[in-house]
Amino acid sequence: MSSNIREEIGQAQWISAPRQGKQMPVFGRDFYLEEKPAAAEIAVCGLGQFALFIGDAEINAGIYEPGWTDYRKTCLFSIYDITDALQKGENRIRVMIGNGMYHVDGERYVKFTGSFGDPMLIAALCLTYGDGRQEVIRTDESWSACPGPVVMSCIYGGEDYDARIAGWKEPNGGKKKRGEEEDGIGHDVWRPAAVCDGPGGRLKEAKQPAVRIQGELPVVKEERIPDGRIRYDFGRNFAGRIRIRVRGERGQQVIITPGELLKEDGTINQEFTGGPHYYVYTLSGEGEEEWMPRFTYYGQRYALIETEAEILFVTGQEQHADCPQTGSFSCSNEMYNSIHRLIIGAVKSNMQSVFTDCPHREKLGWLEETHLIGPGILDNFDARALYEKILDDMEDSQTPEGLVSSISPEYVQFDLGFRDSPEWGSACVLVPWYLYQRYGDISILSRRFAVADRYVRYLLSKRNKAGILNYGLGDWLDVGHYPSHPANTPIPVPATAILYQDLTVMVRMAEILGRIPEKEWYESRAAECAEAFNEAFFYPLSGNYGTGSQTSNAMPLFLDLPEEKERARVIRNLKADIAMHDGHFTGGDVGHPYILRALAKCGLSDIIAENLMKTDFPSYGYQVACGATTLCEDWDGPNPEHPVMSQNHFMLGGAEEWFYGSLAGIRVDASLPEKIRICPCFVKEVDWVEAGTLTPAGTCRVRWERKGEQILVTVSLERKERILLCLGETEEVLELEGTVERRIWERKR
Repeated sequence: MSSNIREEIGQAQWISAPRQGKQMPVFGRDFYLEEKPAAAEIAVCGLGQFALFIGDAEINAGIYEPGWTDYRKTCLFSIYDITDALQKGENRIRVMIGNGMYHVDGERYVKFTGSFGDPMLIAALCLTYGDGRQEVIRTDESWSACPGPVVMSCIYGGEDYDARIAGWKEPNGGKKKRGEEEDGIGHDVWRPAAVCDGPGGRLKEAKQPAVRIQGELPVVKEERIPDGRIRYDFGRNFAGRIRIRVRGERGQQVIITPGELLKEDGTINQEFTGGPHYYVYTLSGEGEEEWMPRFTYYGQRYALIETEAEILFVTGQEQHADCPQTGSFSCSNEMYNSIHRLIIGAVKSNMQSVFTDCPHREKLGWLEETHLIGPGILDNFDARALYEKILDDMEDSQTPEGLVSSISPEYVQFDLGFRDSPEWGSACVLVPWYLYQRYGDISILSRRFAVADRYVRYLLSKRNKAGILNYGLGDWLDVGHYPSHPANTPIPVPATAILYQDLTVMVRMAEILGRIPEKEWYESRAAECAEAFNEAFFYPLSGNYGTGSQTSNAMPLFLDLPEEKERARVIRNLKADIAMHDGHFTGGDVGHPYILRALAKCGLSDIIAENLMKTDFPSYGYQVACGATTLCEDWDGPNPEHPVMSQNHFMLGGAEEWFYGSLAGIRVDASLPEKIRICPCFVKEVDWVEAGTLTPAGTCRVRWERKGEQILVTVSLERKERILLCLGETEEVLELEGTVERRIWERKR
C-alpha cells in the first residue's frame, strides 16, 4: 500500500472512556463500504491490553498485546492485515480493553497498585481499492465507547466476564441510551468516546515476538473433591490461561481457580503465587459457550471449577513469547534430560513481553536473570528480538544519573535496596555483549553503548574510598538464606565482581567499535577495580576470597581476578568447600551460574556432572525427585512436606549453559577469530550427547558417543565458518561447512 500505516497512526487521536466501576469499555466505529477494498491494514494500540474485532472475527485471538512498557516513554502498536475481514456494505471495528499493567487498582491479589489513567485507544485503518483510491479511518471524536462484558480486569487478581452483556456487538452510531433487560443488567450502550492526550510515550511499532497461545494442554486427570468442586490436572506446570466450554442457563456462573500446588484437602494452594486469583464467567444461556480470560494469565498446573452449569470441555492454554526454539539438547543420562526439561519449561513460562521472574505472584521484569541465565536462553531460543525490546525498556528506565533500575519496565519501586543492585542493572552491559557474541552484529553494540557507558560510570561513582561497591542484593537466595538475603557471601563481593566484569566488557565493546579513548579509559578503570577487589577480599594466609564461600571464590576465578601464583589455591579452596558440602553447591541467584562457569573453566566439569546426579537437598535432582515439572524458585521445590516459593522460576537455570557449552562443548563468541569452538567434556555420567544451537553460521550440531575405547565426535555446520575443534589435548582449526567426524581414544575414567 502506498499509504504508510505507520505514519497514519501518528496522525490519529487518542480516545478514552472511563471504567464503569470495575467494568471495562469497548471502543467502536461502524462504517459503510461501497465496495470491498483490495487491501486493508489497521494499526492499533489499546491500553492496557486489547482484543481487536472486525465484525465477528477476533483478529488477534490468543495474542496478549501490547507489550508491557513504561507507557509514559513508549507505547507499542501492532499492525494487522484485515483485508479478508472487511466486506462490501456495513462493517464494524470493536476494540475490547483490559487493564494489564496499565492500571492495577487493588482488586483481589495485587503485587502493587498504580495507574497510568483511564483505558485508551489509538488506531488507524488504511483501505486501498482496486483503482488505487485510498481511504483512512482514524480514531477521533467519531468513535464511540460502551461498557463491555469484561466486568473485572486485573493482571494479578484475575478476570470476570459477563456474556449477557452483548450491547457492544450491536451497531453504535454514537447513540445515547440505556437498555434494561429483564434480568436487571444495565447497559449504557454507545456514547461518544473522549478525545484525550495520550499517556506520553512515543508510538512505536512492536517488533518483539508476539506473546500468544502456543499450545493446548489436555486434562490428564479430573476429580470431584469433597466440597463438590471439580479439580482438573493438566499434568505439568505452565504459564497461560484456562479455556472452558459450557452449557447452562442464563446467569449461571463458572468460577475457575488456578494454581501450582494443592492443599491437603485437595483445594488450590495460592500461598506462594499470589491469591486470591480466580475467574468468573457468567453465561448468556445461548447454547454452548466457550471462553478464556483475555487480559490476564497465571502459572498453574491445576484448575478448580465451581458451577451448576454443564462443563463440556476444559483445556490449559500455554502462553509465551513467539521466540523460535532453535536449540536442542538430549543425552544418555535421563536425570540430565529431566533437568533440561525443568529449565526450558520455566524459561518458556517466563518468556513474556519481558522475562518475568514468575508467571503469577510478581510478573515483573527483574533484570538479573536476563544476563545470568542469558547464554543458556540463547542456546535454546532465537531471542534477539525479545532482548532488543527488553534493552529498550532498560533505556526507558535509565535515570539522568545513569541508574538502570532492577525492574524494567519500572512499574513499582521497592524499598530496602531492591531498585539499585549492580548485579541487576548490569544487564544493560552484559546482555548486549552476549547478543553480539551470539549473532555477530556490531549494530547491537553501537546502539547500546551509550546506555551501558552511562550505567558503568554511575557504578564507578558509587564506589567507596577503597574502590569497592558496598551495596545491592548480593547473592540473593543462596543456600541457607534467611529469609532471602545472602547467608554465605558478603554483598560487596558479587557487586564489585560484576563491576569488574562490566569494565572488561566495556573494554571489548569500545575496541570493536573503534572507540580507542574509551577503550583505554576502561582498561585503566578495570585495572584499578581488580587491584581494589584483590586488596579488599583476598586473604593470602588462607587463599580465599571473602568468606571463602563458593560464590566468593568462583566469581573471581571465572573473571581471572586472582594473581597467577594464587590461582591454584583458590581452586583448591573452591573444591574443598564443595566437598565439605557433600558435593552440593551453595550459591544463589547470582553465585550459582558463576560456580558452574568457574568449575567448567578450570577443567572441573566432573564436579558439575556429579552434582547434577544428586537427589537430596539442595540440587536439581531434588526437585525432580519431588515431582517438579518446571524449575522452582528455591531448591526446596515442591517438597510436599514444606513447599516454598514459586514452582516456576528460571533464575537457578545455570545448568543449561553447561549442557550446551561444556557437555556438548558448543561455545559461540563472534568476537573471536574462531567464532565457534567445539570443546566437549566426556564425563563418566554420560555415554552420548546430541545438541544443536544457533550461531553466526547457522545451526551448529554436535554429537559425541562412546564406541568401545574410542569416542566418535560428529560436528555439522550450516554455513562455512572458521571453527576451533578441541578434543582431549588436541586442538584443530578448520574451515567447516557440512559435517566432520573425529575419533579419539578415551582416557581412562
